[in-house]
Parts: sequence; C-alpha cells; structure tokens
Amino acid sequence: MNVSSGNSSSAGVEEDENSVLSTVDGSTNEAIPAASTMPNTSQEQCPQYNPSSVSEWYNVYNITYGQSISDAWNGGAEFLAILIILFSGIWPYVKNIILVIVWYVPMTVHRQYSILLWLSRLSKYTLVDVFAVVGILVGVQITLSIGSITFVSRAEPRFAIIAFFLATAWEFVHIEIIKIMHERMILVSDTRRRENDNNDIQNEEGGKKSIIFSHLWIPASISFASVCLYVYGALMELVYIKSESNGCIKSYNLVSLGNALVNDLSLTDNEAAGMTWFLYIVYVTLVLALPILAHLLQLFYIAGGATSKTLIKYISAISCFASVEVLLIGTLGIESKFEEFISSIAGDENAGFIDLKSGLGSGFFILIAYCVVAGFLQFKMESLVVPKTS
Repeated sequence: MNVSSGNSSSAGVEEDENSVLSTVDGSTNEAIPAASTMPNTSQEQCPQYNPSSVSEWYNVYNITYGQSISDAWNGGAEFLAILIILFSGIWPYVKNIILVIVWYVPMTVHRQYSILLWLSRLSKYTLVDVFAVVGILVGVQITLSIGSITFVSRAEPRFAIIAFFLATAWEFVHIEIIKIMHERMILVSDTRRRENDNNDIQNEEGGKKSIIFSHLWIPASISFASVCLYVYGALMELVYIKSESNGCIKSYNLVSLGNALVNDLSLTDNEAAGMTWFLYIVYVTLVLALPILAHLLQLFYIAGGATSKTLIKYISAISCFASVEVLLIGTLGIESKFEEFISSIAGDENAGFIDLKSGLGSGFFILIAYCVVAGFLQFKMESLVVPKTS
C-alpha cells in the first residue's frame, strides 16, 4: 500500500496497498505546521478539499507485509504486529498442516468432522490483515487546513492484498470441498445418518419439534436478538478519528466505513480504482451481505420453512465466511495504537505536527455482543450435523 499527500496548490496524495502519512509541497517534503484552532465540528464541517483540483499525486510511502509489521512494532502498535503475524503469517500454514493430518491420520468420524468444522469456522481469521488494510485506507484519509494551504493524504491498494484475499478465499473453498468429500466417502455409508439428512425431523408423536432447544421460542428469541444487535450495532458509531487542533471529527459506522473506501477522495485519479472497488465489494459481501443472508436462512429454518439438515450446512458455510468479528479484531488492532502508527509513518520530522486521536464507538461493543449471541446460535445449529458415530 502507498500513501501520498499534497497541498492546495499543486501537490496531492496517493496511497498504495498500505498507507502512510507525509506532506509534499511542490516537489519537496516539508513538515506540517499546526492547523488553526477551531471548535468541535461534525464530519461534514471538517476541512473540505476537492481532490480533482490536485494536478499530481505524490507517492510518499509504501507498505509491504514485512514493512507493516516493522512499522507497527516500532510505532508502539505491538498488538497489531502480533495480530498480523499470528493470523496472516502463521495461521494460513497451520490450517493446511491440520488438513493434511485430518486427511491421512486415522481418527474417528466424529473427530474428523469436528476438526473440519472448526477449521471452517476459524479460516476467516486469516482476513484480519485485509480488514487492517481497510482500516488504514480509511484512516489515512486526512485533510488539514494550514493557513492558505490544505494538506491531503490518502492510500491506494495494490495487488498483494487482493492476492492475499483470493488465497484465503480458496483456502475456505477447499476446506468446504474436503468436508463434502469426507461426507461422501464416510458419512454416506452410514444409512441412518443419510436418512436423517434427507427426511423431515419428527418428534416422538410424529410432528415437528424444535431440534435445537426444548422450546421453539428459545432459538427464535436468540435469532431475533442477533438481528437486532447487528442492525443496531451497524448503525451506531464503530470508530472515530479526530484532530485535536481543529476539532474535526470523522465518525464511521459499519456502513460508512465501507463507503469511505470509494468516496471522492479515494477514487479521484486513483491508479488502483479497480482494486479499491474490489476491496469494497469484499467488505460489503463479508460484513453486510453474508451476515444478513445467514440470519434470514436461520429464521427460515427455525420457523419450520425447511427441516432438512442440508440447509444447516449451507448456513454454516455462509456464517463461517461472514466476517464481522474479523473486522472488529482488525479495527481494534489499528485503533489501539493509531496515533503512534501514523506518527511512525509520518517520520520524526513531521510526527510532532500530527495531532490525530482515535477511539471506539458504542457500535463496536454492541457488535461484540452480536458476535457472541449469533455465534452461540450457529454453534448449536451446527452441532446437529456433526456425526456421533465412531
């Protein structure tokens, strides 16, 4: 990722796959003077700048995988560095090693399927790096008015982060393929389980029953609570960034955070507009579309619209790639040391003029509660399809 900056005369800002903060005046780098003090304002009242008036965008920083870890660690964001190493550097390889073990090492059918199911559930956490990049792309969209000069910065993605997402998506797909192969080769031989998968679920009297809890209203209530928490959390403030000197506050919820990826500042003269739109589509799909689809199918199943366990498997696959909790981890990693991280990117010369602060909004904590409640319900539903045979 690259980060660039410019002023109102002839300079501009450009970002690559990861973003950095710097100032360019004409063709020379200069420190950023402090902006004039102004009362607290809303996001719309922050200094505005027309990016189309920039004659040229200057690339001032590139961030690679290794560089992002180094900058995060040296900038005091050790938590973010550990997250990137753990989820993006180690976990992808551990998943494949576990798959090989499951495939070749003799074990019970129940244990094999349980391991594959947990791999499917945890596979998406590799995407922490992708959502951290999304946070950086939005976080470095900075506009500062310095007298008659306007400083602007932004970031652009590069193919490395796209390739990383595609690799993670393929990992998820081949885990699901192996789960299907496992079922066909082992579970299908169990006639009793095959009949359970294809027939309606009946209670002792021959009618429908709640297969998750003793009473239907319990899963229905949990599902309804999940939907309410998701909607409320999505609309509330997720994270904010403010400038102490001029009182400018940029507030983002679950929807506006994604929209910021494709705003005017991000797309004007963007050399990677296609990849930016791709990340936006990924964000909308994983954080908005898939959770909603999963909840609709859950409600349909609980209400008795379907009784085949095949639908549970479809819901499981969708839920296992819905990534609200992964976004929260990436957001926490970026926000926890956002000021230090930006100062590290800006360099020693300009760090003293960067007065940005960040914080988590109530939406962040509501979505944590949502992830817990929704995860519990999905876990109970998935337990129905785990074979009990040895």
